[in-house]
Amino acid sequence: MSCILPPEILDLVIDHLHDERAALKTCCVVSKSWAPRTRSHLFARVELNASRFHMDMWKRAFPDPSNSPAHYTSTLCVSNLQTLTITNRHVGSWIRTFRNVAHLEFLYVGPAALIPFYGLSPTVRSLRVAHSTAEVFDLICSFPLLEDLALVALSFKRRVDPWNPPPTSPKLTGSLNLRALGTVPPVARRLLDIPGGLRFSNIKVVFSDNEAQSVRDLVLTCSDTLESLTTRYFPSGAFFQPPWLTSTSSLFAEAGIPGMVPHDLSKAMKLKRITFLQTTMGSTVQWITMALQTVVSKNLRSITICVDRFVLVTVGEAAHQEWNDLDRLLVQFWNTHSIRPRVTRLVGKDMRDFAQSLLPELTRRELVDLVGI
Repeated sequence: MSCILPPEILDLVIDHLHDERAALKTCCVVSKSWAPRTRSHLFARVELNASRFHMDMWKRAFPDPSNSPAHYTSTLCVSNLQTLTITNRHVGSWIRTFRNVAHLEFLYVGPAALIPFYGLSPTVRSLRVAHSTAEVFDLICSFPLLEDLALVALSFKRRVDPWNPPPTSPKLTGSLNLRALGTVPPVARRLLDIPGGLRFSNIKVVFSDNEAQSVRDLVLTCSDTLESLTTRYFPSGAFFQPPWLTSTSSLFAEAGIPGMVPHDLSKAMKLKRITFLQTTMGSTVQWITMALQTVVSKNLRSITICVDRFVLVTVGEAAHQEWNDLDRLLVQFWNTHSIRPRVTRLVGKDMRDFAQSLLPELTRRELVDLVGI
């Protein structure tokens, strides 16, 4: 099929359809000259699920790796790879055709399954791994340009040998999203062993007591570059309690939490935003206050506290006093930095009752933004 339109115009038309997959598939069969530009959008994101035979389907559709559209892929998601080895029939030279991947994601993978993906693409800048094993740290170090990292629900169920860090060092200057609850050894501690140091500017972390000291060290290590911190602390046992067990929850609130290790933000001079995600069970308010007391950054512009709507039924006398202490500290932040704290997630009447009862000074002086979701 001949076309009188200049190639640049055709490219603009196809680019305009980048999120219309049905239209892109039609364009792909109109003309050979349309195929490359169309494929660059159709295969920009590829999801390979081993349990659904996606890999076999890919190899049948593109038996010749040299003609594969894999080089158009910028986002590759791989899931349910439990028993792959480097000689497995599912893993051949075709996997290396994904050479321009910028974002790589793994869900439910076994240790051997990660090996073929080490150093898959020199352009990987973002990596997300969920439900993996200790081999993930070798994977991290195989991407020298890696900036953004997300480690979610890692679990080490087998014996963990000492890790010998490779000499390569990723950049790790972007964001870290870490969910570490009950992992052995602590994931944050393994991150600190990565050669070259950590320089994350944006950290979001969910952790429990066994990770507390390692997470504190991790945040402190990133002090020179840290601009945004979002954190959620689960005291030991708190996240095993269902929210309707209010009597048990009240015991947590009254008893307090011994041995709390707050973040040390005294050296985070570039810190602009800090967000605390409050747990339903367990009193973490004192921990929030302790962390805020270390803040000295003159660049701080935002303090957000997200509270669960069940928090009202878990507040005992001791926890009530902790909220009042936090209230007075937040008033000081207004006086010194003109920061209006933001409290969110409670809705309707709960929000007003919460503020009047637990943040009385902020509420009376109208220094708090209450945002219901």
